[in-house]
Amino acid sequence: MAKSLTKKENILLTLINAFQNDEKEKLNHLGNISKSLIEVRKIVKEEMEKLPPQFNVFNSINLLNHENYNSNLFANFLEVKFKYNDNEISFAKLFLKYLTEEFGWEFDLENIKIKDIEIKRELPTEERKRIDIFIGYKEKFAVIIENKIWADDGYKQLENYYNHVKKNYIKKENYDKIYIIYLTPYEREPSEESLSKELYKEKGGKLYGKFANIKHAEIGYWLEGILKRQEFSFLNNEEENNKYNYKLLKSALIQIIDNEKSISGENEESNMEEKEIKRVLNEKLIKELKNKGELTESELDKYIELFDKAKDLLVKEKIPIITKKYLKFTKEINKYLNKNIKYELKSDKDIINNVINENFATHIYFKVNKIEIKIGSSYWIEKNNDIGSDYLIIIPKEDKSIKNKLKNNIKKFPNLEFEDQEENNRYYYEIDINNDKPEEIANAIDKLYELLKKEIK
Repeated sequence: MAKSLTKKENILLTLINAFQNDEKEKLNHLGNISKSLIEVRKIVKEEMEKLPPQFNVFNSINLLNHENYNSNLFANFLEVKFKYNDNEISFAKLFLKYLTEEFGWEFDLENIKIKDIEIKRELPTEERKRIDIFIGYKEKFAVIIENKIWADDGYKQLENYYNHVKKNYIKKENYDKIYIIYLTPYEREPSEESLSKELYKEKGGKLYGKFANIKHAEIGYWLEGILKRQEFSFLNNEEENNKYNYKLLKSALIQIIDNEKSISGENEESNMEEKEIKRVLNEKLIKELKNKGELTESELDKYIELFDKAKDLLVKEKIPIITKKYLKFTKEINKYLNKNIKYELKSDKDIINNVINENFATHIYFKVNKIEIKIGSSYWIEKNNDIGSDYLIIIPKEDKSIKNKLKNNIKKFPNLEFEDQEENNRYYYEIDINNDKPEEIANAIDKLYELLKKEIK
């Protein structure tokens, strides 16, 4: 005869069964929602086909998410100034006005002379870093724009930028007029290593009220607003366009608007998808939870955790697919590398596993005394999960003599960026596999190797 369960054992068994049933119910919801989302993709595709062609110039030439090109585009756009009906128009001044309206920043706009607004791209600092975009005016104020589409922050990067501008580009009495814009796809905050929250989030911090986290889509919406304003109605006037040929300017604005919104996933297709996903969630999940009286924070957290797990599994399936083109590029580099140099070429399997498990993988590895040279790829965990590639020279943090020796010699490689990280110092170059040539990358690596071999004993 089977032994009867105690009261405690019965309670435990009941809880286990309830938990298992709850998990089954959640998995059923996930399955139903997933099936519905496949339908969503089909619906959105059909609806998009009814619209005029959605052609993004930057996306078609693989430059949509390229930080350097995007920074060039924005900086050059801010440089645009012209006269219309005796009115002087400057996009830099309009941008300063936008910052004043959005964040209350003070620029004394009424007294600003457009010709004296200074725009600098890749402004070099003493730390061998470069400020993406700098806007200054007669040492009276400065705006630092750091454009981070995918890359990570460097060690004390934004703090160093602030200190450099304070030291070199602004008068002492205007130190409180240094502002920082952190421009990202989804309002990502800078890392604590780059800029301490104490400096911009706490009252009394030198950047409190002077730091703005802006997503790229906001730039798009701002420009959309400009096109709708009465003072820019001439851009929409066919007669004026034919007379003065403003068509190119309007076309450029439209492309920039779409580009900035697309970087943040807020173009027409994304908006349509969001609307349909909201409908599916409401029909398949939210309504049922409401009817059961279970629409609570803790219950939604469980579903968020479940969807996160599903997303992680999908990402693991995606990584080997998008890594293939980087593996191919590595093999091309390997063809041109000097075979007299000792280096290690990692296997495809190891590279893919490391990208999946550690978000970074070394493809090719060299060592010269204490210095490492790596060609590697990183996986960026963002909404638009993607892979990037670069080559690095890694210098032990404690060895200042090596850092000093390299400081002058490395100038022969102007494309190398310097990062002072907490665990080491490094020089790096972001490889663009769509535009860089494997032979040129291999040649640069060979020269770096010979330089390090000669200089570092």
